[in-house]
Amino acid sequence: MRHRALVLEPSKVFQGILTKILESAGVECRCFSDVDAAINARHGYYTFIIISRSAGQSTGEEFLARYKEKFGFGNSLTILLLSETTDSEYTAANQAGFKLVFDKKKLVALQDIVHSVIKKRSLEHTASILLVEDSIAVANAISEQFRQLGTLVRHGSTVTEAKEIFNTFDIDLVISDYHLADQETGYDIINIVRQDTNPAKSQTPILIISADTDKLARVSLLTQGANDFILKPYDQAELLVRSTNLIKAHALLQKVSQQRDDLEKMAMVDQLTNLYNRHSFYDMAPKMISLSRRNNMSLCLLVIDLDHFKNINDSYGHSTGDIVLKTVASILQNNSRLEDALARYGGEEFISLMPNCSQSGAFDVAERIRVAISKSDPEGLTITASIGVAQLKSNETFEELFVRADKNLYKAKSKGRNCIVTE
Repeated sequence: MRHRALVLEPSKVFQGILTKILESAGVECRCFSDVDAAINARHGYYTFIIISRSAGQSTGEEFLARYKEKFGFGNSLTILLLSETTDSEYTAANQAGFKLVFDKKKLVALQDIVHSVIKKRSLEHTASILLVEDSIAVANAISEQFRQLGTLVRHGSTVTEAKEIFNTFDIDLVISDYHLADQETGYDIINIVRQDTNPAKSQTPILIISADTDKLARVSLLTQGANDFILKPYDQAELLVRSTNLIKAHALLQKVSQQRDDLEKMAMVDQLTNLYNRHSFYDMAPKMISLSRRNNMSLCLLVIDLDHFKNINDSYGHSTGDIVLKTVASILQNNSRLEDALARYGGEEFISLMPNCSQSGAFDVAERIRVAISKSDPEGLTITASIGVAQLKSNETFEELFVRADKNLYKAKSKGRNCIVTE
C-alpha cells in the first residue's frame, strides 16, 4: 500500500522540512499553502493529514472540519502543528478531531511517529485492489478471499463506478471480469487505466477474469494492456497467487523507478534548497537561450548574492546559515513564474534565467525579491541581497550573459549592497 500525506502549511520552508521527514519514511507528500486550494482539490485516502494552526484566513481546526464534511478522513492520522504548545491547546485540538499535536520547533518527535506508523500500517495492509464485477455474489466471494489477507478491496459494478474509484484512490491492482453489464467489457477497464494522465497510475497491473477460452481473445487482451488472464472457473488459490505476483512485481518496478528518479533528481537539484544546481543549470541555459531566439523573445538573467553571508555562518553557525539559504530559495520560488529557471549557483549566490521577460520587467522582479529578502527575518536575522541584471544580446552565449550580470552584481556591492544594478 502506498502511503500518502496531505500537508497544509503556508510556509514553503516548513513544507520542505515536512516533505523531507515524510519522504524519508517513503510517504508521498502533497503540500498546500492555501485552504481553498486544498479544499477544492481531488483527494484520495491519506495515511497522514498534517495541518498548521496558522492556515491563512482559517485556523487548522476550521480547515479540518471543512475537510471532514466534504471528504471524511476515516483512519487517517490527523496532526496539528503549533508554534507553541500548552495543555489547553492540546485539549482544544483533540476536541476538534486532531489525534496528535506537535510543536514546530520539535519536529524530531514527528519523524519518529511517522516511521512508527508506517511500519505498523505496512504490516496491516498488503495492497489496495479495485474489483470490477457486475455480480454482487461473485464480488463478495472474491472480496472475502482478499480481506482475509488484510487486503483492501474496492468494488465497482460498472465501468463508470470503476473509473470513479480508480481516479479517487490509490490502487495496486485492478481485477476485472471480461463480460460486464450493458455490453461493457474488460477492454473498457483497460482503456481507463492505460489512458490515465498520471504515468504511475497508468501502469497499474490488470488481471482479467473470463470464461472465454478463445486463445486469440486472450492474446488480444494481453496485447491491449492486460498483465494477466485467468479462466473461469478458477481455483481460489490460483487467483490469490497470480494477484500477489502482479502486486509484488509492480511494487518492485515502482521502487526501481523511484530510485532512478531520486538519482536523477540528486544529479540535477541542490539538496539544501531544492533549486537546480549549477551543473544542471548550465545544461538547460543554452536550450532556453536557443528557444528564446527561435521565438524572437527577450531573455534576462538575475544574479543574486546575499550580503555578508559569511558573517552569519561565523557568528550563528552553518545550521542557521542553511535556514537563511532555504528562506531565500523560497522567496525566489514565490516571486518567479513557472517558466523561470532558478538555481543555487554556489554558496550564497543564486541565479534566475527569465525567458520572455524585458529588462524593465526583470528589474521589477529583482526589486520584489530584494524587498522580500530584506523583510524575511529568518531566525530573527536581518538579511539583504545585491542583484545584477542583464538582458541577452544578439549572438551572445550564456557564459557571456552571465559575465555581464555578474559584473552588475559587483557594481551593486560596490554601491553599498542591498540594491540592484542593471544596464
